[in-house]
Amino acid sequence: MGIGRKAESAEGGRVIVEVDDKVAKVRNIKVDSKLDGTWDSREKTVAFSFDYCYWSVDPEDPKYASQEMKVSLKTEIVL
Repeated sequence: MGIGRKAESAEGGRVIVEVDDKVAKVRNIKVDSKLDGTWDSREKTVAFSFDYCYWSVDPEDPKYASQEMKVSLKTEIVL
């Protein structure tokens, strides 16, 4: 786990962002914890698309992008 992740987990923290290729999905935990119903029209998940999107929460995840990898890719794009 990254810096602070153990403490966040111990305090009941949870990951609300998911990255899949160039899309980041953010879960609305205020809506997620309520029962499904027609009275609440808010989205449970909102997706954002990017040219580049990196996952750096869990180093054990196959989609994990280290800081070194992100800097290397950014350097290639700029050059």
